[in-house]
Amino acid sequence: MASISIAVKRPISVTETLEASSSQPPHKKIRIQTTTKNAANGKLQQALNILETISPQNSKELLDLLVKIADELVLNDCQLPEIHDAISKLIELFRQERDGDTTIRVMILGLLADLSDIRIAEVVNALIDEIIGVLKYEKSQKVIAQGLGSLHKIGTKNLKILATMHVTKIAHFAQQQLCSESHQTQKNALMVLSSFVALTDAKKGVIDTIGHYADSQDSGVRAQSLRSILCLGERGALLSPALYQRAVDAMQDDYECVRQQALQLVLQIGLKHPEHMILCGTEDEEEMRLIDAAFSKVCAALCDLSIQIRVQAAEHLGQMTMVGPEFLHQTLDKKLMSNLRRKKTAHERGAQLVASGEWSSGKRWADDAPQEHLDAKTISLIASGACGALVHGLEDEFMEVRIATVDSMCKLALKHPDFAVTCLDFLVDMFNDEIEEVRLKAIYSLTAIARHIVLREDQLEIMLSSLEDFSVEVREGLHLMLGACRVSTQACLLMVVQKLLDVLAKYPQDKLSAFGCMRKVGQKHPHLCMAVTSHLLQDHPFFDSAERDVEDPSYLCILILLFNAAASLVPIISLFPDVTLKHYAYLRDAMPALVPPLPIEGASTKKPMDDVNSSNNSREYLETMLAHINDIFTIATERVPLLKTAQDNLKRLGEIDPEMVGTANFLETFLAAQIQIEQLQSCTTSHHSRAPLKESLSQLVRNCLKLQHIFSGLSYSDMLLVKQICLRASALHLVLVVRDRSQSALGPCQMLLQTASDISNFLDDKESFQPDTLTTSLLNQLSSIVDPKPGKVFREILPLVQRPCVVRMPPPNVNIKMCEANILEPCPQMSQDNVIKVTAGLIAALPFVAEIDNLQETQKNDMRIKIKYPDQHMHTVVPKLSDFKKIMTEQGAHETNVKLRTTILLSHSVWTEASSVEITLCLAVRPGTDLELCKPAKILFAPKPVRRGI
Repeated sequence: MASISIAVKRPISVTETLEASSSQPPHKKIRIQTTTKNAANGKLQQALNILETISPQNSKELLDLLVKIADELVLNDCQLPEIHDAISKLIELFRQERDGDTTIRVMILGLLADLSDIRIAEVVNALIDEIIGVLKYEKSQKVIAQGLGSLHKIGTKNLKILATMHVTKIAHFAQQQLCSESHQTQKNALMVLSSFVALTDAKKGVIDTIGHYADSQDSGVRAQSLRSILCLGERGALLSPALYQRAVDAMQDDYECVRQQALQLVLQIGLKHPEHMILCGTEDEEEMRLIDAAFSKVCAALCDLSIQIRVQAAEHLGQMTMVGPEFLHQTLDKKLMSNLRRKKTAHERGAQLVASGEWSSGKRWADDAPQEHLDAKTISLIASGACGALVHGLEDEFMEVRIATVDSMCKLALKHPDFAVTCLDFLVDMFNDEIEEVRLKAIYSLTAIARHIVLREDQLEIMLSSLEDFSVEVREGLHLMLGACRVSTQACLLMVVQKLLDVLAKYPQDKLSAFGCMRKVGQKHPHLCMAVTSHLLQDHPFFDSAERDVEDPSYLCILILLFNAAASLVPIISLFPDVTLKHYAYLRDAMPALVPPLPIEGASTKKPMDDVNSSNNSREYLETMLAHINDIFTIATERVPLLKTAQDNLKRLGEIDPEMVGTANFLETFLAAQIQIEQLQSCTTSHHSRAPLKESLSQLVRNCLKLQHIFSGLSYSDMLLVKQICLRASALHLVLVVRDRSQSALGPCQMLLQTASDISNFLDDKESFQPDTLTTSLLNQLSSIVDPKPGKVFREILPLVQRPCVVRMPPPNVNIKMCEANILEPCPQMSQDNVIKVTAGLIAALPFVAEIDNLQETQKNDMRIKIKYPDQHMHTVVPKLSDFKKIMTEQGAHETNVKLRTTILLSHSVWTEASSVEITLCLAVRPGTDLELCKPAKILFAPKPVRRGI
């Protein structure tokens, strides 16, 4: 291993590893590590040497030094001899302190567990042998408990590289420690045993052995026993139905930690053996399904004193979808339904009377009437706490329980359509909850089960009253829900339309959401819409009415409703007046996403392309275009104009076919970077003007950053091609900056080294992929430089950069998605009538709403809102993570599409007249470089001078 230090902004060391390959020349692995880690490793060796000089009687100094080692411990897999030396010294110190302070031995075992982070089989196996060897002669239960914890930590981190013999050795040692009198030792032994015991041994009674500790007098041991059984179940061991009664008994434990694990175990056993029949504990020896019994026990936990248990129980109910319908419906009624008892036949009642020997004497009236003697234990097959369990959850004082209950009701209703109809009233009542999050959960749950229900008028009244909610998220959620549901009568439809129009007049910013709601309502109720068409259009049978403004949002809502209904029921068109037909021709071109194609004369009759045929045609065209591009690269000269034409075609393909926008833009950006590299390569041999050269380099770096950060869904081969072109661009950037001599080359040099380290680590992880010849040469050349200063790196890589070499185009990958944004508010089209006026120096708050497609979770922290004033002053706003909300659909929350809703602040000194301010969304990929995700929205802003009083 050769160690080289590279001078960049901060000192870093580069370690090279030569990897041989049969098909490609060897490339060098470049690993960048800070010198602080090397210094820490030196301190570790120095501290271990000091350990030998400290007297064993001076326990305080030993403990302080061990704490210092633990704080500064940094491992490096290149220092294997030092790790072995550290293990041997710590073990020797442990033996010396056998009769000394237990705290030191506990600290040493913790350090030995930290040394397992090196992830080398030889080191890990040696650690396990040494720890088990010293623990066999240990008398302190505190030290043994820590040793078991260290073995668990070492084993779980290195399970893939551990030998089977060592796994068995760990499990055997843990099983021996179960008979310890220390509760902490028992807990750690149970934890280790469940993680490492062989599943074949688990069938031979290990689960029963672990289960016996559920009767321990210590609550921690009882909880760990149940947790260990669950761990074995997760690993694949079969949990017997016989464990069910033990878990039910543990649900009555006084300690919350035990009840939590018992509740989880009841759920898992019920899910694994749903059809297993068990006795319900009544006098009649009735049998019931295990899933039904487990469901009743989980329902009873909804009345637990602990909020954590109630939340857990409410969440578990949603997973038990195989429960019987009679038990499911009972959870919505607090009264016992017919006591859920099996009714005896007349023959059975007569036989019971004969057996009892009691006969009527006839002296008293109705003394032979049946008298029911109830026993509290035999009232029901379901425990009384399960009756109305979901109602209890909906009425809980904590919002967490109510949210979990609503979510479980939704999951159960999706599997049981009859239960969806029954729970509809309860979900509608949750629209009046005082907490917005609960109301939203109820709205989205009702949206998910909308296909199973039809709304009545009384239910609609409660729903529509929530439309006036101040929260815009609640209103948009209700729009989504109303679009997904079906109503029963014309009166219900008119009620929905009228309420939507009234709320739209109050909240005009909900225009787009209301349009989408009307579109869905029209598609689901064509026959009801036909009956009220004349009423909605205010069409008089004898008199012509005045033409309404086609830009009026209320009138647009009605037109969108009727046009979408007419798409399913064409005779509605005959009821439209002539002016409505003219408006359709305009709206069909202005709003093609909201207005469907109709057989109306004079309107655009262009129908949307079939998705399958369109996708196939686009893919064939893309493959043909890539083949032509590869042919163009074989031309020696004058190929740039042809490549630019292909670039324009790729950009146009992304605009035409929405399904190919990610793939087409990725290939277009990749080709643009190829063209720029080819154009700038000629500058490496001749001097050109500095300004165009600097601008071209900046554009090349921006394209490389777009390839790395804007696109997702790339395959490993695509990633390798992107990294190769970025390495080539970084090398070209350094060469041109050094030749230009007008700016510092330290930054480009550091970027080149980091890019080389990144691609080297990638090739090390993905050994099946091989780089091209130029990439291999650059990596080998960079790793051979002893002192990588910009000038020296420039001289070494200049011959390689001047050599023309093209990176092949990636194959078409339809899974590539592009992160892009659409600003909804403020409106991107600037209006002269809408001017934001504010006193100069004060602040104007402006609502900002944008939809962002294909945004990864890690990119939310990098999102920025940039505000550009007319004087070129820039202001950057960092939105809060809570401002990002997933876009909801009828199928649930979208994975990568989010809506950003926040407020931005505008302020400036006095202007003579209103001027435009540009607002755009950017992705901050590195300091000083932002990638714009959309076109800027322009607003008119007018800071006015302060008015002076008389």
